[in-house]
Amino acid sequence: MNQKKTTHLEGIDLNTPRSIGNSKPGVKWPTSDFSRVPYEIFFEQKYYNQEMEKIFLGPTWNYLAHSCEIPNEGDFVTNWIGDTNVIVNRATNGEIHAFKNSCSHRGTRIVDEIRGNSTRHVCPYHLWTFNLEGNLTNVPLEKGVKDKGGMPPCFNKESHNLNKLRVETVGGMIFATFSEETEPLADYLGPHCQSQIARLLGQRTPKVTGYMRQMIAGNWKLYNENVRDPYHASLLHLFQVSFGIQQPTMKGGIKMDKDSKNTWNHSIISDDDTESNNDLSEAYDGTGKYDPNIKLADPSLAHVPLDLDDGYKTTLLSMFPTSVLAQVDNTYAIRHLRPKGPGKVELNITYLGFEEDTEEQAFGKKLTANFIGPSGYISMEDGEALRLEQDGLKMRTGDHSVLEMGGIGEIADTDYLSQEISIRGFWSYYHKLMGFEV
Repeated sequence: MNQKKTTHLEGIDLNTPRSIGNSKPGVKWPTSDFSRVPYEIFFEQKYYNQEMEKIFLGPTWNYLAHSCEIPNEGDFVTNWIGDTNVIVNRATNGEIHAFKNSCSHRGTRIVDEIRGNSTRHVCPYHLWTFNLEGNLTNVPLEKGVKDKGGMPPCFNKESHNLNKLRVETVGGMIFATFSEETEPLADYLGPHCQSQIARLLGQRTPKVTGYMRQMIAGNWKLYNENVRDPYHASLLHLFQVSFGIQQPTMKGGIKMDKDSKNTWNHSIISDDDTESNNDLSEAYDGTGKYDPNIKLADPSLAHVPLDLDDGYKTTLLSMFPTSVLAQVDNTYAIRHLRPKGPGKVELNITYLGFEEDTEEQAFGKKLTANFIGPSGYISMEDGEALRLEQDGLKMRTGDHSVLEMGGIGEIADTDYLSQEISIRGFWSYYHKLMGFEV
């Protein structure tokens, strides 16, 4: 097992919560291994405002789109980085550009569509016109009418281009950052992310098969905890056990990057899974929830042959702060979060197939997708659980969550799934960017 230590806790009693610092008076981080998380950061507006500035406008790479969504010159997509709306398009030379969706004249949102094609971007208010590189090319009545009005002689269009972002891609996934201090995308993602993106998206030609959007009544960070939490996969989603999709006895684990901010959770099909599942009753003892006799009448609904022959049943690649590349059986999807205040987050899902898919493979992807989206089991259950969590934690001002499954102390890779260590990895990086003192 590959162990990597990112947090040293010599001489610290982790069973006794203690303050290790605060960004502003009123918030205290109970432990330095991030096994405790103060509830206030999930519902206080002031922390949400700080997140927009320090995380989303700070040194992070944020997913915008897949290149297959903008294959042609003039194709564009709009997306959100935190609460900032962004245009990403393909220019005349094939290059991809991204810029704030806000006119440099009076701040008006320029593009109000989610996606489309255009040779230029024209502000609907005063028709200021920008090319596909985000440069201002035309200002109506710039010279006035009959020597009256117009812009002053010192006006320079080059000084009023759109606010441009740095853009880099990997495996067709387009990322952008507002900060010049952000490290190169490859270094930011790390080797596990890059290898999994290559595994899932680099061996075939991706294409979009559909979109789904789900509003969740919970903080955006709760969803990040959720996708880094294999502990809940066979508990909240108990149908996965009954259907034989995800079992706590399956082999798997987590791998993280150097900062523990990006996490790869994975489970692997094993020949002895069925035999091991005969002992599951002990794992669920006392819950009253598990019935080993419940089975699918038609197992073919849940058991679609995997495209890839490497045995990975489920892989969830969580990339800080708000994107996930997911493979659940044969369902491939990119998930992206749009925070909408402290108590609400919009989950956007882009489903992917491949140009090389056979008719049978394409049907299998549609079949298994029924388990994943807002109308399926998993996203519906996750959304409801996060609503209940958001409602409950607001009652506990001054208290904190407990993240001890898998152990406390060191934040490290594991070769097992019953853990919350990767969640603590998220919090360690979040804590750093927010500027909390340690």
